[in-house]
Amino acid sequence: MTPRSLKLRLLSLVEILLTLGFLTDAVSGALLLPFQAFANPLGSVRALAALTLTSSVLLALLIGLLTRLRGESVRDLCLGHGISLRREVFLGLGLVPVIFLVSFLIKSLVHHALPGLYSGERNVLEELMRSPVDLGLFLVVAIVAGGFREELQRAFIIRRFEAGWGPAWLGALLFGLLFGYGHLVQGRDEAIIAGVFGLLWGGIYVARRNIVAASVSHGLYDALELIRYYLCGPMRFL
Repeated sequence: MTPRSLKLRLLSLVEILLTLGFLTDAVSGALLLPFQAFANPLGSVRALAALTLTSSVLLALLIGLLTRLRGESVRDLCLGHGISLRREVFLGLGLVPVIFLVSFLIKSLVHHALPGLYSGERNVLEELMRSPVDLGLFLVVAIVAGGFREELQRAFIIRRFEAGWGPAWLGALLFGLLFGYGHLVQGRDEAIIAGVFGLLWGGIYVARRNIVAASVSHGLYDALELIRYYLCGPMRFL
């Protein structure tokens, strides 16, 4: 391995570690700690929204900075080259019912085939919603954090992995597994579902080199699921 390739690998690894979200979550938590209402992110929707949105802003700024330091463009990272924006948006919209169906089928399969992993029909985060204001805050989080921050993060990490460590599809696979792990707080079955979706959205980025379809489907799915849960409560699985 040449000194240049070793340096590129180490630089890519540092950038990946910085943008996994642990750093920005920690900084956000420290910034909000003096405010009692926001000290416990699992205590209320307001506290969770404050932490998530603050971390999202910091992460987006960090990715923007790291991208510019390499002489690259955030626009190219997000939109690629020569895409049809309308086509990508329609693809994202078309994925939403598929994602709902896959989520329902996986949850039902786990319920019957792997009952030890089944977390029940209630969601610990969605249960925090008590009012229309809570729903509104959660919807903002879904769009900003789910639809934009997580897909920007996914794209950046896949690109950095590809630059220093291996093929883009492997970076998408590894980050998809980490994405699932990050949802363990909602239950092991929810982590499995999130991991499957992480692989899907990562695969879309690798294939299309833009975040539009993944962002639309991710943000819209999260938002619609929140609305459904708020209005109808836990879903009954097969």
